[in-house]
Amino acid sequence: MTTIGIYYGSSTGYTEEVAKLIQQECERLQLGSTTLLNVYDHDLRDMEAYDKLILGVPTWNIGEMQEDWDKRLAQFAKLDLQGKHVALFGLGDEIGYPDTYQDALGMLAQHVRARGAILVGYWTTTGYTFAASLAVEGDHFVGLALDDITAPHLTEARITQWVQQVAAEFGMTPPAPVSTVST
Repeated sequence: MTTIGIYYGSSTGYTEEVAKLIQQECERLQLGSTTLLNVYDHDLRDMEAYDKLILGVPTWNIGEMQEDWDKRLAQFAKLDLQGKHVALFGLGDEIGYPDTYQDALGMLAQHVRARGAILVGYWTTTGYTFAASLAVEGDHFVGLALDDITAPHLTEARITQWVQQVAAEFGMTPPAPVSTVST
């Protein structure tokens, strides 16, 4: 069975709630065994044991990394994630901080790539209102970009679509439904 580690940093609880929704969607799709882990409470070396990773980070203040992630980057820099598929999600405020929207997501992507991982789960910038972001490459974010401050009504639908996309990019397909028709 495939194992998926969902790691997140959360100061206000928003990113934790999103991580829980992502875990629920993974479980609904029966993608394997998912474990939800706060980076503050867990040894990041355990990331190496998971088959796939989903990492979440909110952007703080004016384009800053969330403090739990920031404190753990030295440990993260020692990981061997060579060839591991990693999907990212981030939270930010596109209206309040349009010049640094999702910057922490972009910073985390740089750290993940430096560890040899393969990023999956790029998300279109279409439909977002912001001026600049370190998380944008071409016309996509390096992961799922969410705004639970000014666009919370879009969160659940975006998660549902993104998890399905990530599952395909992870090379995982949900099991076929069991037929209830008797012959």
